[in-house]
Amino acid sequence: MSAAAAVAVATAASDWTIVRRRGRRRGDDPRPASQPDAPTPLPVIPIPWSPSDSSLDPARVSRLVARAHAAISRVAASRLYRSLLLQASSLRRRLGLLAPARLSLLGVGSFESSPAARLQLALAALLRRDLLPEAASADLFDPVLSAVECAAAAALGFSVPSLDDGCRRRAEEPTLFYMPHCEASLYDALLAANWDSPAQLRRVCVLGNSFRRYALQAEENRSGPAARAPHVLAAERFAREERIGDTGDLDDDDWFAHAFNETSWHFFELHDDVDLAATISVGRR
Repeated sequence: MSAAAAVAVATAASDWTIVRRRGRRRGDDPRPASQPDAPTPLPVIPIPWSPSDSSLDPARVSRLVARAHAAISRVAASRLYRSLLLQASSLRRRLGLLAPARLSLLGVGSFESSPAARLQLALAALLRRDLLPEAASADLFDPVLSAVECAAAAALGFSVPSLDDGCRRRAEEPTLFYMPHCEASLYDALLAANWDSPAQLRRVCVLGNSFRRYALQAEENRSGPAARAPHVLAAERFAREERIGDTGDLDDDDWFAHAFNETSWHFFELHDDVDLAATISVGRR
């Protein structure tokens, strides 16, 4: 890798650090997922990426895969996941209409060191297995991933891209983007990449922090991070939002609640005559 590329990779990891600071879920002190950290610039174009720790220990990989499978079993048996499997739920109907061909888990963090991140990875694996079409593919990404985590992800059926696109990812097919507890700027980057037409935006489903809550935060603080996410604020007006993990749905466990609190589904079922560029202009005024 050239010196310039190495600098670019380091810049990407720094840019995505905003996801890590948000809940500090990589340590032992779970905190709420709505801390108002100021976002740093994201890469404008995809740049080369390689794992933060390139050492590959097969024993560590095996242990991590086993821990991930244990997390999958735990989430599968939870009240939260049983509620998602209800046949008559509006979620099942909307996912059926979207028929996602891909699941992208973005901003998962270090799932070797964080119990919350392993639970989020487990939910992604279960959603792909139980709620997405059988042929759906899956990938995951976070600049903090190590070589061990990349190998474990592959063993679990997730590919890991070699480029950091700063969440500016265009959905070439109907895609479920699971972005647990990301900053508003990352959701905004994803939406901006798919904002050219209603038909394109309808290919996107976002499972992550509530856009409705970001709109409230923007009202309360006109100079805060949420107020600088115009696509998120515009999308809140027409996104079908369905919250998960309401009171009674989360298991009585600190890490479990930390992994899934304040999380919502967002479906974009807008009509073809919606002028998306105008919605951004109105929001900025």
